[in-house]
Amino acid sequence: MKVSPLKIGNSEVRNNIFLAPMAGYTDGALRSLFLKLGAGLCFTELVSAKGLVYGGKGSEELLRCEGNDVSRTAAQIFGGDPYFMRKAAESESLKDFSVIDINMGCPVPKVYKNGEGSALLADINKAKKIIKECAASGKTITVKIRTGLKYGDDIAAEFAKMAEDAGASLVTVHGRVREAYYSGEPDYAAVERAVAAVKIPVIANGGIFTVSDADKMLDRTGAAGIMLARGALRNPFLFSELLNTEPSMSFSEFAINQLKLSVAEKGEIRAVKEFRKFAPYYFRGAKNSGAARLAVSSAATFLEIERIIRENL
Repeated sequence: MKVSPLKIGNSEVRNNIFLAPMAGYTDGALRSLFLKLGAGLCFTELVSAKGLVYGGKGSEELLRCEGNDVSRTAAQIFGGDPYFMRKAAESESLKDFSVIDINMGCPVPKVYKNGEGSALLADINKAKKIIKECAASGKTITVKIRTGLKYGDDIAAEFAKMAEDAGASLVTVHGRVREAYYSGEPDYAAVERAVAAVKIPVIANGGIFTVSDADKMLDRTGAAGIMLARGALRNPFLFSELLNTEPSMSFSEFAINQLKLSVAEKGEIRAVKEFRKFAPYYFRGAKNSGAARLAVSSAATFLEIERIIRENL
């Protein structure tokens, strides 16, 4: 794929390969390592606008960045109330983030049923008000959407144009409808129509697990760049492969460093428990995959998991 710097409003990122916001996964530790491997821009896990306004402790933790990583990190917020979305964008919690992403694509029921995330795809007028209010904060605003709610929907182009008119500087299109969640082939044609509808950059997301997948996505959509999600969890070095650079660490070093950073941030007990959900991705294809995953699920200390990683990755 063609790798190049990308202008987003008043900001410029070093390349057009992004790391997606993934709830429960893309914390400060993981984002820091993907930035080291070359990600042009990383996104925080989705953060509740009301949680930020009311000072929720969990919200602050989701925004935590290692060192100066905040300069290459976008804060993703979600909500259904234009007032609270703007207040969040203007909040002290987001003062160090130059780019704020609005989630209008999350498919999970607890978000959707509250009129947030992908539910906003059914209310373009409210979505427009939210984007306008957030843009009025003076921040660079981006928006993440899907191609629709149910199979047969094709609203990405209309929504992308609306977002541009409302003040967004970039739109990411996950090439699936909400009903599909994360399965099935992306709707390349719907993404392509969104690209053609606007002058701002469109980033394509969904179904990218290999360099070939990335090439196919860009060739068929004309998008300005791509966003990696589960593909990056399965193969953290996909960033290096796309950039055609040598990884700055081995897989075992990547996993151990992630756990070290997580322990420093959250404490050993919690970090060890949270690392378990990465085992199915990291040990996928390993010679003793099943045994390694089982060992991680019962490990209680950093040293135990470090030993399992060194023996199997």
